[in-house]
Amino acid sequence: MTKERVTKAIVIRTTNYRESDKILTLFSLEYGKISATLRGCNKPNAKLKFAGQLFCFAEFNLVQMGDNYVVTNASEIESFFDISKDYAKLSAGTGILEICDTILNSGEPNPTLFVDILKTFKILCFEEINPKAVIIKFLLDVFKLTGYELQMERCQSCGGTFNSHILLDLDSGFLVCGLCRGVNCMELSLNDLSILRMIDKTEYERLKTIKANTQVLQDLVLILNANFTERFQHILKSLKNL
Repeated sequence: MTKERVTKAIVIRTTNYRESDKILTLFSLEYGKISATLRGCNKPNAKLKFAGQLFCFAEFNLVQMGDNYVVTNASEIESFFDISKDYAKLSAGTGILEICDTILNSGEPNPTLFVDILKTFKILCFEEINPKAVIIKFLLDVFKLTGYELQMERCQSCGGTFNSHILLDLDSGFLVCGLCRGVNCMELSLNDLSILRMIDKTEYERLKTIKANTQVLQDLVLILNANFTERFQHILKSLKNL
């Protein structure tokens, strides 16, 4: 018996397959991460060409074929194509997709993360905003969702207050003081920590109100990216040139 599903989903990865097909990795609101074949989408006049693009948010009609799915139809819900017109925003957007592809397990829904992705896409696509602030906020939220939340008020090792020496211990994933410094650490300034706290407490829709030096944001992206690599054993290649 053929099993059919209709689901709202985001295209988070695509792979060309045969002459004109693609294998899509979809993040479905109802079913989590799933794989589906989109047939004929690489043909010049393909009806569902849009559904084979990264950042596509659509309602997909799927038919199960063995362990895989085949897309039989798709209706676009919202277009985020304009993210690809700005290199920095594109880097941040593909970084967000890469993060999701890394942390999601197949078939496990994560509605909180799903909503967060759509929020990041909306502000990257329609707002004048520094993409570095968006990726910082997203990484902080991902750490919370996966049990690696950064406690920013006190040293996570001794419980003491932070002074001029603040470090991210990459072995533990903790923010620690100078007295608790480990071997594998990256240092933050008091200003870095202040900006990090501010971004953490700000809703996605209001991130554009945060005024921060671009170099500070760049340093924070590097630090959080390194923490992600240690926690999930995956280097985020998409963020290398952000």
